[in-house]
Amino acid sequence: MFATLCFITFSANAQTKKGTVLLGAGSQFSETSWTEWMISPKIGYFIQDGLAIGAMIHFDSDDQYVPAFAGDYVIVNGQPTVVGAHGDYTLTDNTREFGVFARYYAARNLFVEMSLSSMTMEDDSWGPVTYFNVGQNQWITEDMVTQTRMSTSNVRLGMGYTLVWREHFAIEPFVHLDLVVDGEMVMDGQGTVQNVETIDLSGSEFIGGVNFSLFF
Repeated sequence: MFATLCFITFSANAQTKKGTVLLGAGSQFSETSWTEWMISPKIGYFIQDGLAIGAMIHFDSDDQYVPAFAGDYVIVNGQPTVVGAHGDYTLTDNTREFGVFARYYAARNLFVEMSLSSMTMEDDSWGPVTYFNVGQNQWITEDMVTQTRMSTSNVRLGMGYTLVWREHFAIEPFVHLDLVVDGEMVMDGQGTVQNVETIDLSGSEFIGGVNFSLFF
């Protein structure tokens, strides 16, 4: 048992030699449910013993098409009325993140890592919005697609620990400080009046997560 633990814990040196390629997929779990992990693949190259540089990318897109619906007939105040009718529409939910990183092994399996990344997100929803119709000179409430857009530029500083299994596979728990140096969220049509609201997302937070990596 002791020999196995030593093998798992202290064999990372062989994986961090100059010329080694690192393939990984990392996910944070702070403030995220286990079923909603965002996996971010990364690839790196050790330019010298213990020092790797690389790139990471995340792309996720989920478009939902809803066909037109003629509505249901219901009785309102004794009169047949059509409710729920709508034209066809598509809801978009996508996230894109691109970045670069540098990793340095300070002591055997312990590494420090810095990354720079840019992320954009678009999330559509369907719901009632009230707006003023100039042609009819009145306020009208109707269902329509509204959109939330987010963009951030992030700097991450952190550290982790590489647990190697069978020479090439590693599990790497980590923690990092995520700094949003430039970020905003733009929301339109939020339920009452057709408007645009912008929220500043700049700030920082500590995030924990885990990487699954291959060294070869």
